[in-house]
Amino acid sequence: MSRWATITDREPTGRIWTEWYAWHPVLPVDDTIYWLETVYRRESPDGFWQYRSFRHECGGAQALASLPVCPGA
Repeated sequence: MSRWATITDREPTGRIWTEWYAWHPVLPVDDTIYWLETVYRRESPDGFWQYRSFRHECGGAQALASLPVCPGA
């Protein structure tokens, strides 16, 4: 089963962000690394994929707080 949703970003180009499951690590322009979770992507004018999370600041802080701390680091 495939879920597809789109979000229109408020940029002059009007390109559409499409929901995508990050099955490999990606680095959204507005957040930290995503892997095995849902992000949004679109193709840039250069032909490369751009990723965004559209996550609010409080959601980002909660995600950072849930990262495990490595002993000895």
